[in-house]
Amino acid sequence: MFESLNDPVDVLTAFVDGAMRPIRFRWQGRVVRVAKVTGQWNRREGQAVLRYFAIQGPKEESYELCYDARGAKWVLSRAWTGPA
Repeated sequence: MFESLNDPVDVLTAFVDGAMRPIRFRWQGRVVRVAKVTGQWNRREGQAVLRYFAIQGPKEESYELCYDARGAKWVLSRAWTGPA
């Protein structure tokens, strides 16, 4: 099921060779481990640059995380979690 969200999430992040990589995040009371980052891109919002990450979790679930440096916060923008 596809969900368009704007849920704040806590994300454990690693910085490898100057690149930010999400490792896992907490959503709806559970921890989702990042199996693979499948894409990343930036989007401008005024003066701010939002950093987006498309990730694959366990069981073929896919998510879109957004990092907003203005408040040092993460948001889960979208989730594809299988059939409804």
